[in-house]
Formats: sequence, structure tokens, C-alpha cells
Amino acid sequence: MTCNLRSIDLATLSIAREVIVDAIQNQVIDWERQSQDAVANGNLSNALLLEHWAFSAELLVTSVGTEFGNLFIKALDARFGTLSATNHSAEDQILDALALEAVTTQEVLA
Repeated sequence: MTCNLRSIDLATLSIAREVIVDAIQNQVIDWERQSQDAVANGNLSNALLLEHWAFSAELLVTSVGTEFGNLFIKALDARFGTLSATNHSAEDQILDALALEAVTTQEVLA
């Protein structure tokens, strides 16, 4: 898959990460609740299965969040150059890059 990372909208990417992670976390909560209900009903094998699903989904949340973060950094690198070339933290550099993008967007709209 080839993609021009410079063209990825960072705000959309951030929102997509939030929506996907929230959806998985909501499913985790649902499976944990169903597991508790299964225990209350004496169905321990079903409860254990649901707990395993919830645990696996928690791992997926971490993986998805990490991969979106990596994609975000790659998109920033494609637009503004490598973030590790200064003495500033990556977080400071990301904020600087986002501020530059916001200013550029405002100038285009003005």
C-alpha cells in the first residue's frame, strides 16, 4: 500500500484513533459485564471465555493506539522533517508542528 503521508489530515487521524479505541474499550466493558453476569448465573466457562475476549481486546486497544501514534509521527515527519533532529522533546515538536499546520490552514482560509 502506497500512501502520501504528507496528505493525511492529522485532525482526522486523531479523531479516527479516538473513535476506534473508544469502540474497542466499550466492547471490553460489555464483555466484562457479560462475564460478571455469567458468573452470577453459574456459567463459569462462559464467564472465563468472555474475560479472555476482554483481555485480548485490551491488548488490541494498546496496539491500535500505538500504531495510530506511529502513523501520526510518520505524517508529521513527512510534512515537517524528522522530529528527533532537535533538543526539544517529541511532544514539544508535535505541538510546534500542529501549530504550524493550524496557522497555515488559517492563512489559506483567510
